[in-house]
Amino acid sequence: MVLMSKYFDKNVIQGVCNSNEFKGWLLSRRWFGDKSSLSNLEFVVVINYFKTIADRILLNIIEVKASNYSKEYFLPLIYYEKIEEILEPIEKNKDTIVKLTENTFSKILAITIENEQQVVTLNFIEAEFSLFFWRKMLFDTAISEKFPSLDMELTLYTKQFEDEINMKKVQNLIEAGLYPERYELSLNQLGGGNTTNILFSLIISNKRTPEQPPISYVLKSYKDYSISLEPSILFVLVKNKFPSSPKIYGTIKVQDKESIGIIESVPNMGNVGDIYWNELNKMINRVFSDVKNDYSKYMEESNVSILIKQNCVESIKVSSEISNDIINLHRSLILPDKKDYSLESVESTTYLKRYSERLNSMISDLLTHMTQQPESAFFNLPKISSILIDIKDIIEKFRNEFDVPRIDIQPVHQDLHMEQILYNKSNDKYSFYFIDFEGDPQLMYEEKKGKFPVEKDIAAFLRALSYIKFNTLLKFIENKIIRREKYEVPEEILYNLYFRRAARPIDKILDIVLNVLNKWESKLMNKILKKLKLNYILITYFYIERTLYELNYEILFRPNKVIIPILGLKEIVDKS
Repeated sequence: MVLMSKYFDKNVIQGVCNSNEFKGWLLSRRWFGDKSSLSNLEFVVVINYFKTIADRILLNIIEVKASNYSKEYFLPLIYYEKIEEILEPIEKNKDTIVKLTENTFSKILAITIENEQQVVTLNFIEAEFSLFFWRKMLFDTAISEKFPSLDMELTLYTKQFEDEINMKKVQNLIEAGLYPERYELSLNQLGGGNTTNILFSLIISNKRTPEQPPISYVLKSYKDYSISLEPSILFVLVKNKFPSSPKIYGTIKVQDKESIGIIESVPNMGNVGDIYWNELNKMINRVFSDVKNDYSKYMEESNVSILIKQNCVESIKVSSEISNDIINLHRSLILPDKKDYSLESVESTTYLKRYSERLNSMISDLLTHMTQQPESAFFNLPKISSILIDIKDIIEKFRNEFDVPRIDIQPVHQDLHMEQILYNKSNDKYSFYFIDFEGDPQLMYEEKKGKFPVEKDIAAFLRALSYIKFNTLLKFIENKIIRREKYEVPEEILYNLYFRRAARPIDKILDIVLNVLNKWESKLMNKILKKLKLNYILITYFYIERTLYELNYEILFRPNKVIIPILGLKEIVDKS
């Protein structure tokens, strides 16, 4: 059988990448940015790095270019004719085959093979989904020895660990590379595919010592091809002996940029957002099971307080306990003798003036982008634009009211939403693990390297409560309120609840449910903030910034969810 991949040179692959079919496939990828602005497919794909390894693996750095736009992605691909060709024995099951098939791009292509033109079906899968890729990249010494000639570098860290457990985990990786026949590998995707980087759990078992438990690692493919902050930040946390973040065991660099990270797999039961979401939805669905009933008693604060206390026990517990871990995280991100990780104090007037200008610029860009969309677009409504204009006034109001002469800034997480915090529970006590130290995804690398008030992280965490609140309300509307025969849309009903009094549903249940949700959010916010000595105005500044980022994200990726950050901004306007 002729292995077709040897006929796929850079020009052939670049031609395929510029087909409308492939561009559409790119747009379907969770990690592919700017979906809205690039949805017309009027962009060009340029391959800036192209290497073939192990016959089937094509390592690519692609650049997506459009008018006034450019972004690079790490995109390794595996070619196959039949799916069985890339399966290891442990992968020959229905779930794996379905997962690989779902993530495959296929295109019929005419190519010249041995001076004869043939029509072939081209099947490409993102290489990270295949165990074959990881075995070759991490444990095939014949390939890793070629890395320098490919402008690649595999590094396994051993010197930064003082404890026996983590040293053993790194040593296990090294031995699996030296004696691959002794080890069995298995692969599972993490995050359900709902992550901007591709994450997998790699489990390594030693065949010679089956009585020993296998060791798990998180394999992280950094899709955004740029210099990553995460390895150095994780190193700082190791140096400060911070127990609540995963250790980094190694990286693979492509052209001196981290493209793959090998990270500790920490024991966890999920992310903390699951706790809030599950308890809240269970409470709302149980209490308001029949929309025809009279629930007016839940407009009284005392009744709502009892309801939340009885039904959201774990959410309250997490909100009370997590503050200490956040404080310890911020302490552990400081290395006084290292300039990039030191604590600084800056003059507040200058700092807030610069930040206000930044936020106002974001608002102006959003207004411009929104008004350029079709008039039928939801976010083109005048009431939406007026909220953004009001937010500009509020930013200026807060800046003038800020009376603290200096602000402390330091390295922070920058993107501390609830899915970035894993939890475990033992003997009724929670353990938290902070993950994904890649910085604010909206910032350029030099900006990510900057320092911020710790309020930036708290604002991101609090914004997650608002997101859960409104998503819960949307889910309730979808399940209990909409009349499907009238083709009603939950987001439109939620919009009417806030903006169109005359068009609201006749019954009052949404007012009551919303009252309960608002009290829930307020109670948990107070629990989180109780131990944190922070500045309210700074939290609001970064809360606004976070909400604007979310609005931009939803416009680009999930236009039907634009209502959620819009209502977050409206609440700020109403409270101010």
